[in-house]
Amino acid sequence: MTIEINENKHKHILIEQPCRITGKLWNVTVDEGDYNDWKGGKYAQDAFPYLSADEREFIISGTSPEGWKKLYGSDD
Repeated sequence: MTIEINENKHKHILIEQPCRITGKLWNVTVDEGDYNDWKGGKYAQDAFPYLSADEREFIISGTSPEGWKKLYGSDD
């Protein structure tokens, strides 16, 4: 996990890790305060409304969209 500071002095956290299914590196960047709210018990969809469902799922489970397709097939 890396903490970055943008031009507005907001801290962002880069969550970068291998998918637990595929092993491929995947990453998501979130606001530090939102991340702390989530770690404190806030639901991911409430803490990170700006992320896609796939990105939130990666933060929660460590599984990328490709990993879910490998486990359960495509959405078709």
